Amino acid sequence: MNPSQLEQIVLNASTKTVPSDIRARNTMAVFNLLFPTAAVSRSELGKTLGLSRMAATEVTGEMLGNHIIREVGEDTRSGRGKRSVMLAIDTAFWRIITVVQAALVDLGGRIIERTEVPVEHGTDVSADIITGLVNRLIAACTQPILGVGVAVPGVVDHNGTVVDAVQLGWEQVPLHDELREALDMPVLVGNATNAALVAERFFGEGGDNSMLIRIGAGVGASLCVNGQIVDGSTCMAGEIGHVVVDPEGPACACGKRGCLEAYLSTNNLYAQIAGDPAQRTEILTGAGQLLGRVMAMPLGLLNLHDVAIDAPADIGGETFINAMRGELSAAMNTQYMTIPALHRCQVGADASLRGQAINVLRLLVPHIRERCARE
Repeated sequence: MNPSQLEQIVLNASTKTVPSDIRARNTMAVFNLLFPTAAVSRSELGKTLGLSRMAATEVTGEMLGNHIIREVGEDTRSGRGKRSVMLAIDTAFWRIITVVQAALVDLGGRIIERTEVPVEHGTDVSADIITGLVNRLIAACTQPILGVGVAVPGVVDHNGTVVDAVQLGWEQVPLHDELREALDMPVLVGNATNAALVAERFFGEGGDNSMLIRIGAGVGASLCVNGQIVDGSTCMAGEIGHVVVDPEGPACACGKRGCLEAYLSTNNLYAQIAGDPAQRTEILTGAGQLLGRVMAMPLGLLNLHDVAIDAPADIGGETFINAMRGELSAAMNTQYMTIPALHRCQVGADASLRGQAINVLRLLVPHIRERCARE
């Protein structure tokens, strides 16, 4: 069995529960309570997490020393008594690099700097191009780099191999291994739509039981259940674009007829609108209704809290969303069930970049102690 990305990132990790495992869990628990912008005292952290005063002092002291958290002044409560020192995420020290579009991101998920490498139209993006993007950001950054996250618009397995990414011209590309060898630093490769849903959960309106549907040149979805992104047995969860919704429908680029993508891709919708601009509202209403009909059964099955639509504003706006809402209401609303809240993705074009940065920091923050000790 090939080692997973986590096994390659966390070097020399023990398979038994040892004190370092407990420290890592406590570190991540504290980080989760503070991320992205909360400020909490040591005593409150300890109470919330069920840690003794000594354990809370130990874990927060270590996190302060490793620049994961910082002191941000005393609390502002009224009354007598000594004021507590408040703790928050330290966004000034560590940086994360995320690509395929490239950015430096801090531990709070905020983009600090961007760069890009010009690529001629029709040229496939390669691991070498990504390496060049990363190295450009490394050269521009004066802070230590925690790791690299790559958000790929395609199917990515648990080893970081890109099984299929049509937009990039990739098939069975061992991207994690290639980048790990070229960069000699931790790398996490994942699906871009999954990353966008992670960003929506932390910076938008997404909840612990939510879905994000992305409409662009392709159509895909990401699913979060009880706070965990669902990959599926072969990492294909959310690949809804080439599910046939009408066998007699229009031809799809995949060779079948009537795929969801053949109806809802932005290329198709823009072409329809350009052909008959007066029918723009009707075209978008029909598209929203179609998506509502298609998604009513899985949304009823999953009983999700909310669904984010990630699409260009002139496609996935109120006309589209209201039409989808109406179709879902007709199909799903009962005495015992209402439809999920529908809303536009709030994070915008940076959703995948910021979401993959969050995935990297959540994976690596618990092990910063080991890294600092090695260095």
